[in-house]
Amino acid sequence: MQPLEERLRRRAQLIRSVRTYFDQADFIEVDTPIALTAPAPELHIEAPEVTFNLLEAPQRRFLQTSPELPMKRLLSLGLPRIYQIASVFRDGDYSPCHRPEFRMLEWYRRDASWETLFTDCEGLMRTLAQLLCDGPLVKYQGTEINLAPPFRRVTVEEAFVEHAGFSILNSLTLPTLQRELTKLNLAFGGDDRWDDLFHRVFLSLVEPRLLDHPRPLFLTQYPAPLGALARLSPEDPRVAERVELYCGGMELANGFGELTSPTEQRSRFEAERQKRRDAGSVDYPLDERFLDGLTRLPPSAGMALGIDRLVMLFLDLPTIEESGSLPWSET
Repeated sequence: MQPLEERLRRRAQLIRSVRTYFDQADFIEVDTPIALTAPAPELHIEAPEVTFNLLEAPQRRFLQTSPELPMKRLLSLGLPRIYQIASVFRDGDYSPCHRPEFRMLEWYRRDASWETLFTDCEGLMRTLAQLLCDGPLVKYQGTEINLAPPFRRVTVEEAFVEHAGFSILNSLTLPTLQRELTKLNLAFGGDDRWDDLFHRVFLSLVEPRLLDHPRPLFLTQYPAPLGALARLSPEDPRVAERVELYCGGMELANGFGELTSPTEQRSRFEAERQKRRDAGSVDYPLDERFLDGLTRLPPSAGMALGIDRLVMLFLDLPTIEESGSLPWSET
């Protein structure tokens, strides 16, 4: 374990370097409120609820799980390139790589394609490696990782064919995916949804094999049902313009070619709200200001990257608890 002062100095150097990277790329740093009236409804992500006792009446809000919706509203108002390092909260997440409160770097480009995110990530990681490690080689938990671009690129379809033995794009209905799990002797229940089965295969057969390789990986073109706030590919509507960056055995970042259709986004939100109601989870209201802003948003791209995991990687820390000034469990 590194001495506390040395660890915090290196952490501060990393965060300064992140800001410098985006400042030099002509991004504007923004700071949006963290207590939201309407977070994005996602089935497996829970936003902690808080109440503010205002003079007129108590107001119910939710601690943000991501600054995504407010930042896209800023894009819709005409800002060309923005970034933010924000505190985010996800109830129920606690493990060596997760905790209920953590720091997220998010950046967005207006009038940009999702391919720009690949270049942004490679440039940022290369810059940090040069500043903190004097070159592209980083040692993390006994493994040497080469951060020199280009990073590996694998589609979700390619990963499933190679490591699970079937085409996920030919299994986009629940019955077809159930048949594939039966062939693989993977158990499932009558209440399991399509995305439950996808993640059962992914986490047990696909992701571990992808992470065997030490090189950073862009996993791209997620099946449409997992598009979240990403737009569908114009070339193949079975997949979404969604990418995740893996490095050091961790998922570091998740990005989209942004969905800009308010009608489609409302439909997806309502479908997720229904899933949450069916599961007995809190039914979040819709952010109508965000949906209205989509009417003014051209093709854009955005990425969310976990700062604490980035600190883990570059400071060679085994758990997220060691990435901050004080352990979250002790504050």
